[in-house]
Amino acid sequence: MPTATDQFFADLAQHGDEPLLRHNEGIIRFEIGSKGKAQRWYVGVDHGRFTVSKRSQKADCAVMADTDVFEDIVTGKDNAFAALLRGALEAEGDLEMLQLFQRVFEGPTRTTHPAGSDHV
Repeated sequence: MPTATDQFFADLAQHGDEPLLRHNEGIIRFEIGSKGKAQRWYVGVDHGRFTVSKRSQKADCAVMADTDVFEDIVTGKDNAFAALLRGALEAEGDLEMLQLFQRVFEGPTRTTHPAGSDHV
């Protein structure tokens, strides 16, 4: 059975056009797992179209995270930049690529109502 991470990258490869990234291009390397045993995925963004590969290539941005952290991000339980600020996710290179790519992750679901949203 595929993990949430495997499913995320498989779905991304079939995603089609992403209008939110139509003005962007670059490659992000994702290293997911424990150091020394991490799996690598390379995601190319070409004006809203994605390619996903495990073939080593030069990347504009590198993202490193433990499997549990990344799975929380791809399932919407966590936010990539919140994880980055906590030190649970590491990134280097062109961080704008990660910021832009953040748009394709599922957003965290709200479990509480925002302040001031009580019934009238």
